[in-house]
Amino acid sequence: MRMHQEELGCDRSGIDEKNVNSVNQYLKGCNDYVASITDFDIATMEMDIYVAGSVRNMHKFKLEEVVHPESDKCKWELSHQEEITIEAYKYAVDNTCYMTRYSVLFEKFGIEFREPLYDPFPFRVEEKILEEQTLTLEECRQRAHEILGSSSLYEELDRIYSPENQQIYKGHPVHYLISAGAWGAAEDIYELLIKALYNNKRLISNRITLFREVQRKGYKDSRYQKVIKAGEGGTVIIESKSNEGMGCFATDFHEFTKRTGEILEKQKKDTLFIFVEITGKSLNDDDAIDNILKKADIIQITEGTGTLQDARNYLTELVEQVDFGTEDKSDVYDYLAEAETYSVTDIFNAYNAWYGSGLKTHVYRAYREKKSFQVEVTRVPNKPYDTLQEMIGLTEVKTVIDEIIAASKVVRARERMGLNTQGASFHMMFSGNPGTAKTSVARLLCKILKEESAISSGRFVECGRQDLVAKYVGWTARMVEDKFKEAQGGILFIDEAYALVDSSNTYGAEAINTVVQMMENYRDSVIVIFAGYSEKMQTFLEQNEGLKSRIAFHLSFPDYSPEELTDILTLMSQKRDYQIDEEAKEYCKELFCNAVKEDNFGNGRYVRNILDQAIIKQSARILKMETREDISREEICRLKREDFRIHEIVKNNEKRIGFAG
Repeated sequence: MRMHQEELGCDRSGIDEKNVNSVNQYLKGCNDYVASITDFDIATMEMDIYVAGSVRNMHKFKLEEVVHPESDKCKWELSHQEEITIEAYKYAVDNTCYMTRYSVLFEKFGIEFREPLYDPFPFRVEEKILEEQTLTLEECRQRAHEILGSSSLYEELDRIYSPENQQIYKGHPVHYLISAGAWGAAEDIYELLIKALYNNKRLISNRITLFREVQRKGYKDSRYQKVIKAGEGGTVIIESKSNEGMGCFATDFHEFTKRTGEILEKQKKDTLFIFVEITGKSLNDDDAIDNILKKADIIQITEGTGTLQDARNYLTELVEQVDFGTEDKSDVYDYLAEAETYSVTDIFNAYNAWYGSGLKTHVYRAYREKKSFQVEVTRVPNKPYDTLQEMIGLTEVKTVIDEIIAASKVVRARERMGLNTQGASFHMMFSGNPGTAKTSVARLLCKILKEESAISSGRFVECGRQDLVAKYVGWTARMVEDKFKEAQGGILFIDEAYALVDSSNTYGAEAINTVVQMMENYRDSVIVIFAGYSEKMQTFLEQNEGLKSRIAFHLSFPDYSPEELTDILTLMSQKRDYQIDEEAKEYCKELFCNAVKEDNFGNGRYVRNILDQAIIKQSARILKMETREDISREEICRLKREDFRIHEIVKNNEKRIGFAG
């Protein structure tokens, strides 16, 4: 606040540092407030006073309690008063010798708002003061119409302005959860709510403390509660959104909401809490959200929809706020896709796309001819992709993988352009006999998509029936969802998926129904791959139409030919620093020609077993050599024909391949 001294015949020479210090000493003695005075400006006869106090006392604050006139001939009048942020307070007290250190404020009220360079906050916190504005109910409803407010917003505005309410601050009866598809949409909603509450004396402060990007374990940092405590009297806004720092850890999110719920319960009387849920990016975890919803009365406010004209009006308001000049801003309408109704998310997507184009056209003009993103399936050198290409055979599989990579790149490009990506699904089915590299390809695909930024965490979670089907009623759905949470930002690989609907257990049907539901709920954060025998997988899909319609890619893994099995053997041996001589290769090729005639002979697994046994036999052969002390590097890395001696064993009328002694 700024105080102006009105001269009543007083001597200016008497207003010196001594007088200022005496006032400052009095301010330091205030019990209910922390107040300090800056330098007194003799030329203008003005001084600035900064006052901080708890919410329980600030709304009772009286100017005469902190200002003592030093002379009957001098009268102090309030010329200006405004609310400031804690950061502004810190800056002011650090830049004058007359003021109480801000540490006194922190110690007195038990708050924190310092972020040392050596120990930054594990969350992003912003602080701002909303402009004070007198608004009637009709003006609020008009603003709600301009931002395409939903019925839930109109209903809450009516409750805030209801004549049944007393116009006095006593605390917060309710708090809010805002569900919107874009941050800008949520921002317009919560700013309108805060202004309406302030106009009805439901808030005593226009200060907002905003939390975003809370990192893993950030909620355990003691400063998390202290910074929220510093928001007392105003509004604390907490964004609930999946991110790489915490979003892929379901347990962390549950603990985060639990801790936040505990703080909400303690501070809900004098701090307004607003939780912002970004649709499609927040975590779908009812148990975790209950940690918050059960601690206070929460009203959900959703974004609304409007007509084409409503959308154009909203867009016009947004583009009028840009800080670069444009001759014709109506071209923003071209970024709206044709539709019967428009959500606020649609409008912000159009605005973001237009803004990016405007930067190139009006600010960075060297890019004005670059009107499209280049989307090419480039062969970026990366180990996972190279490893996939080195795999023997799988020609059709590699082609489909290239298509999947291309599709993911286009989706990312459409997101950057602000275009609609709804409907893009990457769920897959891998069908083939055992040993045809289904799991290996799935793991490589996960790494490739992570490097292409198509998935966020790159987590690969492999599971089967035993991981998804419980023994007791009500447990199966929870087990399924736990696996989806574990795979957040990556791939959930369900091997032998048809085993889920085994007729011996009715809980299998519950498992597959839950899987289908979770595929929809987590469609933007989890890719599901079903794998198994070709015939059984086909039957499995035919019995589950809901599942069949959600699978975008079908990859068939054929059995390997004898030539491919020989190449696989050579590649495996090279990776293990072994060389197979030509005679041994020819012999193994004969083995493979016989093996492929058998059903389910094992494909790659069969080759790996042959190589493992050959290495064991080679070790025994070398140790039997009389001159083993002089074994050369070449000899110890060489596999000969005799190391691959096998014969067929007949046991219980079933042919098995074994190794001769």
